[in-house]
Amino acid sequence: MTGPVVDLLLDLDPSTGRRDGIERAVRAAIRDGRLAPGAALPSSRALAADLGLARGTVVDAYAQLAVEGYLATRPGGRTVVASPAMVPPPPAVRAAPPAPALDLRAGAPDLSGFPASA
Repeated sequence: MTGPVVDLLLDLDPSTGRRDGIERAVRAAIRDGRLAPGAALPSSRALAADLGLARGTVVDAYAQLAVEGYLATRPGGRTVVASPAMVPPPPAVRAAPPAPALDLRAGAPDLSGFPASA
């Protein structure tokens, strides 16, 4: 059984792309607890109309989130937030790789050995 459809307020970052922006915003809302497990999301048609996007963009975002375990979908049924057991933990923050010992980038000459006085 699912609850009523939630009023989904998304903070979309246009620099990341439309579909990716929807994915990030819904993912963040689930992780932050603003979307509880079992909460029904707006239909892809309704969300696309609200955001002024193509329905396929929203369908693709919902499908990706379902593959990742954040959403549960049924053909012809509501899309709901998956149970907590299915939601993956946030990705671990990796340490920055160590700086290389030598700078071998093209276009960065070593001017210390250049005979400037000549």
